Amino acid sequence: MTGSDRDPFLSVSLKAAEQASRCGSFRPDVEEEWVTDEPLSCLNCYFRRWTSDSYHCMASKTEITG
Repeated sequence: MTGSDRDPFLSVSLKAAEQASRCGSFRPDVEEEWVTDEPLSCLNCYFRRWTSDSYHCMASKTEITG
């Protein structure tokens, strides 16, 4: 059993870091909003929006103002 098998958050955290490293839209959120120690992670991205069971990337969504 690996560390990620015992800790589901570790598995999500590793995947989020790997995805963020390939993402051209990644922007770090303010540090107060970070949820992992890995700076380059979807979990710490400005475009991440939390849902009841996960998060969604909103980088491709255009923000409507006015």
